[in-house]
Amino acid sequence: MNFLQRIFNPKEKAESVVVKADDAPLADNQTNRRDVVVEDAFRYQNILSMLDRLIHPSVVGNNFIQMFKTIPEVFWPIDFIAKRISEAHFDLKRVRDDSIVWCNRLGADTILKQPNPIMTWREIVYQHFVYKLATGNAFFRASMPETVTPDAVKFQWCDNYWSLPAHLVEVKPMEYSYGVPMFGIANIEELIKGYTLDLGAYSGLTIPYWQIWHDRDGIPELIRGNGYLKADSRLLSVKKPIANLIAVYEARNVIYLKRGALGFIVAQKEDPTGTVALEPKEKEELRKEFNSKYGLGEGKSPYVITDIPVNFIKTSSSISEMQPFEETLEDAIKIASVFGIPSVLVPRKDQSTFSNQDTAEKSVYTAVIIPAAKRFCEALTTFLGLEQKGLYLDCDFSDVACLQIGLKEKEEVKKLVNERCLSQFNNGLISINDWRSQIHEDALEGDIFDKTKFEMTPEEIAKVDSVIKAQASPIQINTGQPGDKNTDNNQLNNKPSKGENNERTDD
Repeated sequence: MNFLQRIFNPKEKAESVVVKADDAPLADNQTNRRDVVVEDAFRYQNILSMLDRLIHPSVVGNNFIQMFKTIPEVFWPIDFIAKRISEAHFDLKRVRDDSIVWCNRLGADTILKQPNPIMTWREIVYQHFVYKLATGNAFFRASMPETVTPDAVKFQWCDNYWSLPAHLVEVKPMEYSYGVPMFGIANIEELIKGYTLDLGAYSGLTIPYWQIWHDRDGIPELIRGNGYLKADSRLLSVKKPIANLIAVYEARNVIYLKRGALGFIVAQKEDPTGTVALEPKEKEELRKEFNSKYGLGEGKSPYVITDIPVNFIKTSSSISEMQPFEETLEDAIKIASVFGIPSVLVPRKDQSTFSNQDTAEKSVYTAVIIPAAKRFCEALTTFLGLEQKGLYLDCDFSDVACLQIGLKEKEEVKKLVNERCLSQFNNGLISINDWRSQIHEDALEGDIFDKTKFEMTPEEIAKVDSVIKAQASPIQINTGQPGDKNTDNNQLNNKPSKGENNERTDD
């Protein structure tokens, strides 16, 4: 008992040790006595701090992957974003005309078909964003033979692409006697020796820097150590809400599984001296009567009738009394907010009452999911060297249900703009290239396209009118809607539409 009192009374113990260190007289042969006592006090404080972490009901560390796997409020926002990015439609396209490459003789489309022997492209993308959002870092590896040089075009030499477990990867800096020239003039090979992947039997395996694309979700750590050049996780800012969630789950679990006694049955018998306790025989008979006759089972009565005057004092807590659901929802909203997800999308029991979920999900797509997917495609294009061969990776979300309303509105606006521009062109106010700029199309080459209608010759007017057919149909612009005629302004330059160049083989 004295030992427990000493452990759970750290403040008084620490103060007493310090006072002894300050007031105790030191002899000539005890010059280091005060330093030793003070050092013991600090050591004692450290031990108390460790014990405090051990006896706490919930301890939140930095293993965010384990949190993602075990805490639903952490899993949901990460899975929400990663899953939707992985379900996008990814294509390999040509830089010159944005046409889709269906079959590339250089093997650039291999990554979209089978990135490695055991995983699909969607699995790789999902895993990449789970690691990035949970840990703040993602490591994409293009596995190549050691004979390949760093300046090689990677996609031409690689058939195996992997998303490495980010929490097991360590960035190894170059060793310099004078330190790493981080803020000086240096190339990447002068800063990074490689990446070490700790997988037990493969511990210590160093992967060359040029085989790894390090995708960070924040500011890199520039101090050399285990977190060198790695970013912190967003979950660091919500460690306290996560700790609260763990505490709530543990408390609810205790109530469900380790209830113990629900309360006390106290005798109400009295004599002239006061309350009289139940006799052992009376306790046994009362217990048997309760267990055999009363309860919610078949043949039992929910009402207790007894000749012995007793009173019941409740001691255990119920779920409703603790009110953990409000706390859980508040913490879940805070966790979702660090990933840019509105509170109305967080799962809850009254979810059906919200009528603006489609709008909220659309905002997540436009502000979080699509920009993240676009950045992923751009960075991976550069890493694999696709641009050097006139190719790039792109993604499309046009088939997402919540975005269809936005696409319809966009096409309607474009149609109205075309109608207005057609009227302005016929009245000699703008040229064809002025028209095209208002619908965000590139300018066409040729003098005719920079002239207003009043500046054109009769032959040029006849040519333009024969294409847009202003007399027969006031608007013949292809807006993408069913029933529109394919009379896009590209015809004015005798050029085919972009989709007509989607041949099945590469050049």
